[in-house]
Amino acid sequence: MQLFQRRRWIDSDRVADGLGAFVAQLAWINANTGMAMSGWRRTDPEGEPGAILATTIYEDHAWFTGEVAHLQTLAEYGPVNKATAALTVGQDAFERWDAPVDLSEDWALGEASFRQVLDLPKLAGSRPAWINAEGAENLVAWFPAAGEIATGSELRQEYWFRIY
Repeated sequence: MQLFQRRRWIDSDRVADGLGAFVAQLAWINANTGMAMSGWRRTDPEGEPGAILATTIYEDHAWFTGEVAHLQTLAEYGPVNKATAALTVGQDAFERWDAPVDLSEDWALGEASFRQVLDLPKLAGSRPAWINAEGAENLVAWFPAAGEIATGSELRQEYWFRIY
């Protein structure tokens, strides 16, 4: 299983419009491809203003890249993508993660929210860590259980709330 994440940042002066365009883009992608994209907004105080995240989980990377290639051929996608891009700032970041070996087949991110920690492999300890496959070199990711406090000077801890 792989987890794909596309990070974007909405222009802080246009957050409401940016969130609307982002949700519309994900809905369009889901209606026109086999991907099941979810949308999230970062909610922790350390998060950058307007941080948003699109995620999807899939089994076969070749299938995923085929769906992305198909998406890029659809003439209607250009305007949908540009509507969101016009309201974002900075470079989009793409991250892809390989699941821990014994992960349950029905694993999913939280229904309404999730917490994610990105850290150096040595600091993950015995946690079931997701291994970087693309975009977050030299890091692992894990999803702490409720109440678990992650500590470490190198870590990046994020709280995400579902918006789509």
